[in-house]
Amino acid sequence: MEQQYFLMQLSAVTYRFLVSRTAAAILAALLSGSCVMAVSSVAEAQSLREIREQEQEEKALDREAAFTQSVCGMKFQTVIEWRSAANWPEGVSIASSCDGALGALEAACRKGNAPRVNRFVCAGDGAGASYRGGTLRYGASPGDNGFSDTKAVLDSAN
Repeated sequence: MEQQYFLMQLSAVTYRFLVSRTAAAILAALLSGSCVMAVSSVAEAQSLREIREQEQEEKALDREAAFTQSVCGMKFQTVIEWRSAANWPEGVSIASSCDGALGALEAACRKGNAPRVNRFVCAGDGAGASYRGGTLRYGASPGDNGFSDTKAVLDSAN
């Protein structure tokens, strides 16, 4: 019963992340009925506070992307690349740092010269903007919103 309650509390995003990081340990724990093993495996991967913070960031990025999608008349998947944001400063929103890149896409859509985007990746590696194969990726840096960098990449994609 405790295992079911624990698993129901995880969002789909968190579940995908945990499975990708600790799939073998979690599956072994669930199959053997050992809740202690599952909880300790999850604790090694992330604290509950970190999981909740990541969920909030993902929701914020989804809200920001929903506006962009409505402006552009296209649907695309949004992803925060958490591995690249491992050293991201605490208290600084990575989703907000990627919002300027979405704003550049909105501006391109308003001008009618946006490339087709199927996926938007918000990363925390400071690599800047790139576009390839329908994926718009913005490697954010704290304090930089990415509008001009992304605008230049989108302008050159057409």
